[in-house]
Amino acid sequence: MPSFAYRCQQCRTTWPRVLTHEEAVGARDSHRDHVHGGGVPDGDGITVHRTERWAEADDLERWITVVLVAVVLLVLAYKTL
Repeated sequence: MPSFAYRCQQCRTTWPRVLTHEEAVGARDSHRDHVHGGGVPDGDGITVHRTERWAEADDLERWITVVLVAVVLLVLAYKTL
């Protein structure tokens, strides 16, 4: 699942990552209104951060993956004896 972050290049500030694009747009709009008088600063934008699948897996998925890999390695080791 991607996360989103608003960055104002003019202020050289990046807001913390949020889970939805709409939250990032809200941060952007609020900043523009309060700091830049509603104007659009040069170079500002919302960046998308994608994570690797392993980072998104829950504990059960990780546990199952590790057990399956261990079983495969044990079977291969047993066959080579």
